[in-house]
Amino acid sequence: MPKTKAPGKKAIPGLQNTLKDPDLSKQEYIRVQAVLMKKQGFTVEQVMRVNGKSRVTIEGWITAFNKEGVDGLRTKPQTSHYVKLSAGKKQELKALVYRHKPAEYGYTQDFWSIPILKDFVKTKFKVAYKSEKSYQDLFAFCGFSYQKAEHIDHRKDETDPQSFKVRLRKRLKKGAFSMSW
Repeated sequence: MPKTKAPGKKAIPGLQNTLKDPDLSKQEYIRVQAVLMKKQGFTVEQVMRVNGKSRVTIEGWITAFNKEGVDGLRTKPQTSHYVKLSAGKKQELKALVYRHKPAEYGYTQDFWSIPILKDFVKTKFKVAYKSEKSYQDLFAFCGFSYQKAEHIDHRKDETDPQSFKVRLRKRLKKGAFSMSW
């Protein structure tokens, strides 16, 4: 790939005219000004002091200008790589989740959880968020709050309210610890 010669002094009038463009955003103005200063002979350190930007940033702007001209300094439209639910779809999700249990949609649990909501949103709306926080935010939007699951001791005999005391007394007799009540 042949190297292209960087536009030098010939680029200065074009950059000066670009600075007069009323449609130039503040960030674009700073970029054009930095490249113009460099083309006028200022050192990168001097440009850094004037603009308050890092060396890497300024050198990136110069490279972009050398490759694409002034268009390389323009702000590019942002494109998102992930899709999120629209306001209407969020309202629809809220109605579905609030009025129905997961079991009604074929899930094995009776309460909504993040893995179930994640699968439901992916199946119903064809959307998958990257982070768990996004699903927590969806729950908050739907009016749900986090509830910690209660631990149930499976050794407990539900029919005998004294079963805990019986087990505790056995342990006391073994000498594990002492206690009185």
